[in-house]
Amino acid sequence: MLARWIFIPLIGAFIGWMTNVIAIRMLFRPRRPVKILFWTLQGLIPRRKAEIAANIAGVVDKDLLPVKEVLAYFNTPEATAGLTKIVADLVRRRLVERLPSFIPLGLREAAGKAIEETIMKEMPSALEELIEELSRNPASFSIGEILAEKFNKLDIAQMEDVVVTVAGRELRYIEWLGGLLGLLIGVVQAFLAGWR
Repeated sequence: MLARWIFIPLIGAFIGWMTNVIAIRMLFRPRRPVKILFWTLQGLIPRRKAEIAANIAGVVDKDLLPVKEVLAYFNTPEATAGLTKIVADLVRRRLVERLPSFIPLGLREAAGKAIEETIMKEMPSALEELIEELSRNPASFSIGEILAEKFNKLDIAQMEDVVVTVAGRELRYIEWLGGLLGLLIGVVQAFLAGWR
């Protein structure tokens, strides 16, 4: 009698936990299709990688980072000034570094300073034109497509590492929740077995 109240819930807990462990692992494994008679077994994510990437692109472009919102962010005086400063400084440094060494350093720095001043003057209007162009044709720029392309380039092991890094704790909770549900079902089964 006591064995029924111990073993049935423990077996239920183990089965529930193991079922969830296997289900989570099967999101990524097997990585390559495995043919078993008339059935092909492959992890959900490797099999539907392209579809998942397309869905990510759609969600990013529609809900998370629509082009109009991104452009509105860059169309502020603070963003324009910050971007202009970064680009001007970068171009000046690269010019000074890449000019031939036989040109005196003072002349290279003067050329770099002149380019930097020109960029500081011209960049805000150039950014404004770029933003207007992208606003007229938002389909020409898609952050979602960039992310989808990056996602498709990841191999399955890298993708699994990303998911485990982001949701590892939650995945363990799901595994333990399966064990808890199995334990509860085992208690109910033990109760029903003793009720007969």
